[in-house]
Amino acid sequence: MTISRKPELLAPAGSLEHVRMALSYGADAVYAGVPRWSLRVRGNGFSLEDFAEGIALSHQLGKRFHAVLNAIPHARRTQSFLPALDEIAALKPDAFIMADPGLISIVRERYPEIPIHLSVQANTVNAWSVKFWQKIGVTRCILARELTLSEIAMIRADCPDMELEVFAHGALCIAVSGRCLISGLLARRDANVGACNNACRWAFNTRNIRVMTAELEDQFNHPGEWMELEEDAHGSYLMNSKDLCTLPLLDKLMEIGVDSLKIEGRSRSPFYSAIVSRAYRLGIDAVAEGRDVPEEAQYLVNSIMSRKYTTALLVPHRPDETQDYETNTPTRGRLEIVGSLTAQDTDGTLTIEVKNHFENTSRLLISTPEGLIPLDASALCDLKGEPLSVAKGSGWTVKLPCDRQLDLSTAVLLCEQD
Repeated sequence: MTISRKPELLAPAGSLEHVRMALSYGADAVYAGVPRWSLRVRGNGFSLEDFAEGIALSHQLGKRFHAVLNAIPHARRTQSFLPALDEIAALKPDAFIMADPGLISIVRERYPEIPIHLSVQANTVNAWSVKFWQKIGVTRCILARELTLSEIAMIRADCPDMELEVFAHGALCIAVSGRCLISGLLARRDANVGACNNACRWAFNTRNIRVMTAELEDQFNHPGEWMELEEDAHGSYLMNSKDLCTLPLLDKLMEIGVDSLKIEGRSRSPFYSAIVSRAYRLGIDAVAEGRDVPEEAQYLVNSIMSRKYTTALLVPHRPDETQDYETNTPTRGRLEIVGSLTAQDTDGTLTIEVKNHFENTSRLLISTPEGLIPLDASALCDLKGEPLSVAKGSGWTVKLPCDRQLDLSTAVLLCEQD
């Protein structure tokens, strides 16, 4: 079955390099956080000048740039909102992503021409809420990550003229739609203004705590039973979710008619934004033409660092299929960045600024927006042309022949690990 309308593929941008890479690798739009007024502040490298350049680049490519203002500020912080808003609005982003009702009302009054997309932080879980926000003037609802496929379909059916966005890939947390108090309670870092310290990833140890009291026993689903908590020498990672990956469900999300599929990860690298954009671009295009998601898409997401994958609450799972109880260490991934391509001679020879160790027997690949290109490492040499058996790591510059000319602004040198 072919699908007539493709959803927008929305990628994260923590810097201008993210914008360039994600859009080059297939994203239709990017989203970037306004400093001090969005979450994920520790991964935000944008200045006002960067916003202007990022918006201009996106529009030049015929794509979109969404500015994130989704912090939920306390009273003492709201006085500085209007100056920040006016600066960003003057640059004419394609939309504001927002969560706080008070801030949304101010933006609607002050800049009614700029669309507002309701952040996942607002925890929209039913059609009545969607219709409420539509009356307020919101043009798109980013639905809560706690919804199943059938619930998303119900909202789509009840709200046919409202744009709906769904998270498709990236990190998950224990909180309801990301609204978490754990970081604030344990470290006084409020996740709802962008200062989350990922406390849900920590190891927690038991201290002989009785988990069932007599007062609660009659409310428990299994009276008389104990809730068992297992722990090994490393502790127990009770709240450490696996990462979301919806490639196995892409056909269902597109059949429902979701308007935008969102990749999480403003704190991740530009390469992450690029490679996941490439994977989902391949998947969306294939499903739209009635084909299966290509193996290349699966290979790409399974070859980068992750906490393993789950489709989370979109379909029913046992808890051990969504949580990693054993470790907080992400899997390394088969593809490792080993160098930056800084120049290419007229004969194709590449100059490589080494980032990580590789050898003249390594399986090298060049990541490009068109796909992965094998690169023969056997002719590895130094800047003088002397043969090398190894590029030892950061601080080294080496050369390798290449049989095609590359756009070095979007190419990345990778090594495939066993």
